Amino acid sequence: MKRTTKIVSVLWIVNFAFYIGVASWLGGDAVNGHSEAGHYFLAMHGRLTEVSHDVFAFSLWYTYFLFAHFAVALLLSTIQWRSDKGAGSAT
Repeated sequence: MKRTTKIVSVLWIVNFAFYIGVASWLGGDAVNGHSEAGHYFLAMHGRLTEVSHDVFAFSLWYTYFLFAHFAVALLLSTIQWRSDKGAGSAT
């Protein structure tokens, strides 16, 4: 379990760094952006960048994936921490 937790956590850090790079390169992300009248905008620091529907959808789903990956990493870390805490008090 400890090894799995470390792998998932390290992968999340790498994924987050990659996400920041992709969002910077694209000009923002869809979660902060919006769509209106068939136009799709990514947003970053108040600046909008118009993109295609496919790029907008990619950004939206990648952001949701990042959030889910974070939740899994946090859950595993919490389980591991509680497990280690319980093992430490038994000795």
